[in-house]
Amino acid sequence: MLVASENLTFGFLGETLLENVNFTLSEGDRVGLIGGNGEGKTTLLRLLLGLMQPMGGTMELTDARGTVHTLGTRTRRYFSYVPQGNTLLAGSIAQNLRLVDPKASDEQIIAALEGACAWDFVSQMPGTIHARLGEGGLGLSEGQAQRIAIARALMRKAPAMILDEITSALDMETEHQIQQELKDMKGVTKVIIAHRISAVRHADEIIILQDGKIAERGTHETLLTDCPVYREIYESQFRKEEA
Repeated sequence: MLVASENLTFGFLGETLLENVNFTLSEGDRVGLIGGNGEGKTTLLRLLLGLMQPMGGTMELTDARGTVHTLGTRTRRYFSYVPQGNTLLAGSIAQNLRLVDPKASDEQIIAALEGACAWDFVSQMPGTIHARLGEGGLGLSEGQAQRIAIARALMRKAPAMILDEITSALDMETEHQIQQELKDMKGVTKVIIAHRISAVRHADEIIILQDGKIAERGTHETLLTDCPVYREIYESQFRKEEA
């Protein structure tokens, strides 16, 4: 699967939110997307999911058969999406995961929980995967609920994943474990949207959005060397984590 945008432009009520954005997502890529609030990250996410259509330029997906599709509602099935915040429903953990695969076995559910670094605490709960949750994951911490949501996305087995601030509620050790699990998922394209550089530092490419444009792009190492803005953000966040 390949996703490519060319001169992508989008605006709303006379305000340009994205302007001449060009990027390519190849099979298995891990791409980090960072930027402050209002820089265009959420707009780009919505365009990838086909929730909105660009005003200018193109955004296309080439499937495994070589067929080219304009991104829209029909291409949404190629993506699994883990949103920022709690999206769990009242019911058991297994029921939450079977929302995306009603026929999933208990073994498949446990494998997804292991991939999301969630089985360690789920296995200790009364009933394990059949443990009941309240609306919004009541009974779990914010970080635990986020790991269940990641497991649910893994159940979908889509060729691409969009992960929106998924590690913001996690401690550094769990964040590192999840990053390693994502790295080990061969053939799945990952778009990781984050404020924290630690969440994207191991990406194949990091894209910095500013004022709706791609300001810089590169690996963590090249951006630390060549991009003063990136280096300043990294050093500021590193000092906070050390404090």
